[in-house]
Amino acid sequence: MKRVSALVCAMIVAIAMMAPACLAVTDTTSVDPGFTIVSSSPKDGDEGVAVDNFSVKIYFSKEMMPKSAAIRKSNAAQFTLVDEDGKKVPLKVYYSEKEKKRGLMMVAADYTDNNKKNVQIKGASKYTLTIGDKLQATDGSKYNQTTKIQVTTLNQQRSMIVYMVLMVAMMGGMVFFTIRSTKKAEEKKKEEASTKGANPYKEAKKTGKSVEEIVAKNQKKRNKQEEAKAKQKEREAALEAEILEKMRREKNKRVKAPAPISAVGSTYKVQVKKTEKEPVKTNKGTTNPKNQSGKKKNAGKKKGKKK
Repeated sequence: MKRVSALVCAMIVAIAMMAPACLAVTDTTSVDPGFTIVSSSPKDGDEGVAVDNFSVKIYFSKEMMPKSAAIRKSNAAQFTLVDEDGKKVPLKVYYSEKEKKRGLMMVAADYTDNNKKNVQIKGASKYTLTIGDKLQATDGSKYNQTTKIQVTTLNQQRSMIVYMVLMVAMMGGMVFFTIRSTKKAEEKKKEEASTKGANPYKEAKKTGKSVEEIVAKNQKKRNKQEEAKAKQKEREAALEAEILEKMRREKNKRVKAPAPISAVGSTYKVQVKKTEKEPVKTNKGTTNPKNQSGKKKNAGKKKGKKK
C-alpha cells in the first residue's frame, strides 16, 4: 500500500510540472493579428471628393509589394467599391515602387472597363470601399480584418451654381469699373475742351456765328475759369496763413505780469544789506575848487569884493 501511494504522489507531481510547458506551447501557436491601416486619402467620412479620376490612397503598416502575380491578383479581389444602391464599381489596384516601404496602395475606378455604363461616378453620392481580411503584405502576412471607407462625392450641380454666381459677380464688377472709367475719361475730355476751347471755325459753321465772336466767348470763359482758380488759391493761402498764425500764437504764449519766485514753489529768501552813506564833499575852504568853470570862479571873486 505504501508503494501504491508513493507512485500516485509521484504521478501527481509529474502532471503538475508538465502543465506550464503545455500552456507555453499553446501560447506560441496564437493567431497572427496582422497589419493595420496607417492613413488614407480621402479618409473615412470625407465629403466633397472629386468625381473625376476617383481614387483612394491607402497607407498600411507593412510593405505592400508582393512579387507573386497570383498574390497580386488575390489582393485586387480584396477591394470592392459600391455606390448607394449597392452596385459594384470596377476597380484597378496599383502598387508604389517609390513608397513601398510606407505600404502605399492606390485603388481607382476602372474607367477602361468594357461595361462603361457602370463605371460612371455620380456627384453628391456615397461610395463605400471595403478591404477584405485576406489582403497580403510583402512578407506574406495577412490583414486578418475587414475595413470600410465611406466617402461622399462632390455635388457638381451646387458647385456649378456657385461658380456661375461668382462668374456673374466678376463680370458685373468688370462692367461697372469699365463704365466708371469711361465716364471719367469723357468728363476729362469735356473739361479739357472747355478749358482749351473748341475749334472756332467748326463752331462757327455749326452755330452760324462769326469766328471772332466765338474766340472772344472762349477767351472770356477761360478768363473766368482762371479767375476762379486764382480766387481758390487765395482762399487756400489765407486759410493756411490763418492756421499758421494760430499755431504760432499757441506756441508763443505771453506772460501777463512778472510773478514772484515763491509762485513756483521756491523758498529761497534774498537778504538785503544796508550800506552806510558816504559823506558829501563840499568846496568850502578851497581857493581853487575842482570841477568849476571860469565863470563860476569869477562870480565868486565879485561876491568877495562887494563884501
